[in-house]
Amino acid sequence: MRENEISARPTLLEGDVKSHLRRLALPLAWGMFAMTSFAVADTFFISRLGTQYLAALGFCLPVVAFFMGLIFGLSVGTTSAVARVYGEGDFRKVQRLATDAMTLTIILMIAGSLLGMVIIDPVFALMGAKAELMPLIRTYMRIWYCGLPFVGVMLMGNACIRATGDTRFVSRMMSLFAAINVVFDPFLIFGWGPFPEMKLAGAAATHVFANYLTCMISAYVLIFRRRIWRPRILFHPGLIDSWKRVLHVAVPSVFSNQIGPISAAVITWMSASFGKEAVAALGVSMRIESVATILFYATGAGVSIFTGQNFGAGNYGRIKEAVAAGSRFAIAWGFVSAAILWGLAEEIPPLFDANPHVVHFTAQYLRWVPISYGAMGTMVISNAALNGMGRPLPATLLILLKAIIIYIPLAYVLQQHFGFTGILMALMATNFIVGFISYLWNREVAS
Repeated sequence: MRENEISARPTLLEGDVKSHLRRLALPLAWGMFAMTSFAVADTFFISRLGTQYLAALGFCLPVVAFFMGLIFGLSVGTTSAVARVYGEGDFRKVQRLATDAMTLTIILMIAGSLLGMVIIDPVFALMGAKAELMPLIRTYMRIWYCGLPFVGVMLMGNACIRATGDTRFVSRMMSLFAAINVVFDPFLIFGWGPFPEMKLAGAAATHVFANYLTCMISAYVLIFRRRIWRPRILFHPGLIDSWKRVLHVAVPSVFSNQIGPISAAVITWMSASFGKEAVAALGVSMRIESVATILFYATGAGVSIFTGQNFGAGNYGRIKEAVAAGSRFAIAWGFVSAAILWGLAEEIPPLFDANPHVVHFTAQYLRWVPISYGAMGTMVISNAALNGMGRPLPATLLILLKAIIIYIPLAYVLQQHFGFTGILMALMATNFIVGFISYLWNREVAS
């Protein structure tokens, strides 16, 4: 691919805004649905092993989310930087930024996996995991860390391609990853056919295999098909400058993505005081919520790509139109998803765990928290637009308000008076407060 070919490639700089957003968001929604469906299926398979295994997974999820947040933060910074350069029309810069971002990701993921293995015991002890769960947690995390560098390459490759406005390839990669997990999970967890019965470790092993395969495919496409990633120029005099450009958005975004897992770890610690059933219910609820809120994040990703390219070209009016359209959709879907989950609050939990306490706690979550999903969606759209324009600090502040400044103190106070329900009331109230702040911010975006 020659440098001047970028001028002939499709961009998001003209044409109907809503049509562009639909074209970007729908493939991403399908890919995200596939990913979250695998996560739900994973939880379902593990729940067949018993509450103890489900509770161990519940403790692992915040730590997994911590490292995934690091990768997603880097991918947000990369998408923002690459999309803005793509909008400017400089393909050589696109190649350089993408390659340098990939180099940084590989270094950080290898270091993160090694460090994570060393500190497994103190981290989970600090989160309140009991001694009876530690062997399960230890086995799962040691295997999971082996796949961290592979998932880093795969997701960063998706970010680079997504920045060009191509979300179909990204969707296919996410769907392949999910399909591998759904197909092989029960074989390794339950020991079907010639496979050994690995139980919780089997789920982690399946993740590693899926990560490796999709990583190899992404690398091939990036290097030989799209020619975006150029491994032969991994280290060059402008490397630090490229890292600075990517990290301008990535560092605040990484910080933002770590706020959520840290908050989840604290909430898990609070929930642990109500028993392992509450922790298991929290894990189940988070999986269900991840499916219900897919369209928020798919639309937000589309808004971010659209915003990045149009900001690079100076089309601020189109950015405002995109943010307004995304916010209206988020509020509408929030009402629909809340109504569905409210009506099925008693029917969904037994699919994962028949323990009456787990069912009770999960049903409470599904009755309280989804009421605020529309407000949550508004925050997601605003956050995505700010990152797309290279304004990560306001985006980070929104996350900080939601996960730490408002949520944790409010949850701590309310759980003392209302028990586990107090934690859920705090999350619902926080979503409404931050959603309103996001609404006010949306009115000023790109002005």
